[in-house]
Amino acid sequence: MTTIIARFFIGIFLFAILVYFIPEPARISAKAQLDSEYNSSDIPAMPNDLKIIDSISYRRGKKAWKLDLIMPKARGPQKRPAIVFIHGGGWHGGDKGRGFFRTGAIEYARKGYVCISINYRLSDEAPFPACVEDVKCAVRWLRAHAEKYHVDPERIGGYGNSAGAHLVCMLGLVKKNANMEGDGPWQEYSSQLNAVCAAATPTDFTNWPGGFETKSSLRQLLKAPNTNIHEQAAKASPINHVHSKAPPFLLFHGIQDHLVDVSQADRFVEALKSAGAKDINYHRFEASGHGVFSQCRKETHRLMEEFFARTLMKQERSLSQAQP
Repeated sequence: MTTIIARFFIGIFLFAILVYFIPEPARISAKAQLDSEYNSSDIPAMPNDLKIIDSISYRRGKKAWKLDLIMPKARGPQKRPAIVFIHGGGWHGGDKGRGFFRTGAIEYARKGYVCISINYRLSDEAPFPACVEDVKCAVRWLRAHAEKYHVDPERIGGYGNSAGAHLVCMLGLVKKNANMEGDGPWQEYSSQLNAVCAAATPTDFTNWPGGFETKSSLRQLLKAPNTNIHEQAAKASPINHVHSKAPPFLLFHGIQDHLVDVSQADRFVEALKSAGAKDINYHRFEASGHGVFSQCRKETHRLMEEFFARTLMKQERSLSQAQP
């Protein structure tokens, strides 16, 4: 018995030594590693000047139908613009509370925006168009509650990365008659965005390098029962929904992106301009890959802030300037 106890304490001692000498990065949890992929700034301290409400249900029934709301506590004289944050993760992973989809919402709430970060049904639970139907429902929820949260319903923008970028592009372009509103509530309200910022955006599944069938995440996203997967691919592609009245767009893409080829953004921008869209802003980054938004944060963060200040804050600024 004494020998067993001695071996136990020796084992504990050796384990403690091993943990002490393992380099710090090797001890980072899997969650922290995933967060770091999406995080492009340090996590801010919880601010006293903001109101934060986590996991609001934007419709009843599914665990995924939740959003976090972050906004200034001070109501202010004028209704505020809003920004919708939509996480990436290949349509089969990610979460509204991770990385920039949390820190960015806090950052922009501090700048005077009302921010929501959305979860939606992932492709292993429900294939396309479920993800689009869900984020559309969340935007309709925001407009339905605009008075309560002091939001100007005509100044709602969105930011997304990768799969989230695809979804904010769909929110900017897809009209009500496209049959993608789903059966959720708040149908009397518009689900379209007034400004879109997107990074590393998949835009055209029918022209995917090598074919979308070669990419498991796309097969899972598009393979719905009793549907033609090629028709699904066309319907899910933002490039097939461009029109002359598209809202302002700000797009980032890395030329070295091996997950979403830069040609996806190139053709999308050409299609928007050919359709007559007036406010299209596109930035290609030579040495960046799929993490372009984080890798080039000094430029992307500044450009995004300026873009939303111009497209969403413009009315508020002109009103404030008109005050005696």
